[in-house]
Amino acid sequence: MIRTRHTAAIAAIALSGGAILLAGCGSSSSSSSGSRAAASGSSFAARAYTQWCQDSGLCSYVSKGSGAGITDFTNGVVDWAGSDSALKAPQLAALASARGGVTPVYFPTFLGGVTVPTHVTGAASLQFSGDVLADIFDGAITTWNDPKIAAENPGVALPSAPITVCVRGDASGTSSNFTSYLAQANPAFVTKVGQPSQQPAWSAPKIVQGLKNAGVLQCVTDNADSIGYADLADVVSAGDQAIVAKIKASDGTYVAPTATSIAAAGANVKVTQPIDAKALQTALINSSAPGAYPISITTFLLAYSDYTAAGRAASLPKVKSFLAYAYGATAQGELTKLGYAPLPAAIKTAAVAQEGVLK
Repeated sequence: MIRTRHTAAIAAIALSGGAILLAGCGSSSSSSSGSRAAASGSSFAARAYTQWCQDSGLCSYVSKGSGAGITDFTNGVVDWAGSDSALKAPQLAALASARGGVTPVYFPTFLGGVTVPTHVTGAASLQFSGDVLADIFDGAITTWNDPKIAAENPGVALPSAPITVCVRGDASGTSSNFTSYLAQANPAFVTKVGQPSQQPAWSAPKIVQGLKNAGVLQCVTDNADSIGYADLADVVSAGDQAIVAKIKASDGTYVAPTATSIAAAGANVKVTQPIDAKALQTALINSSAPGAYPISITTFLLAYSDYTAAGRAASLPKVKSFLAYAYGATAQGELTKLGYAPLPAAIKTAAVAQEGVLK
């Protein structure tokens, strides 16, 4: 059910980043024929990848979540996969075992933001530090009128209701990056929930799971006095189904997630060759750059280091064609209206240079 009272707030947040409007995207299939590459994975990146595949005619993309995309990539049923986080050691071992010893090559494609949507009785909009968010998601804070929340939201009438925490039920790069941010903000979070993970062991007392980012947003819509996490692109697509919070930056200001504030997080990031996915995400999260949204990340196209060894030699030209399109002016220019931000020049240059390692 749509909560129309939230329409103006979402519109104001989205437009403050530079007229973020949603372009419609249709469904896609994982089948591949001719010059079309088959791909699956990240729901965080789905709106861009689906649009790019349709516009270029170079691919089809199925939004499954990063974990499911990595599984498809490991099983050799796609030409490339979308993931918002680096593969863990067991995933790397499984990939090498199944696909002739190959490793993944990480191609960052654009920047995005992990937002914090809320649905709190009597509170139109809220703001949080990472420390308080960590306390909410690990169960140290369990009611909305907790003094820590109240201190960050002066003048807001907070209910005494218990907090419903909406989280991903599937393996997710969004979850991995969100828990990475919470762990940086509050070391106690790791002792309760564990290290950043695609499937965190959430310890809040009232957890409700949703599939993909859209499922988390629906959970927030359906449950009064709830909080969750999801990408900005899905929030923009959802229209008035969620209110996203401002997040406290390293300079003490509270920053809304917009294309502008997300782009700011990548302004001073330096990258090395080969691109280290984990290090790049760490550099983007909680950036000290002025005006940067604290939970900004990139997303990756995963390619095989050796397509012949992986048993998909015919796929390499398809993947290279799509990479050329993804880094072109047309594709990068579409991102802001979808709720993302284009790659900074330094990251894009490093990513393009990596094409030469593929074989």
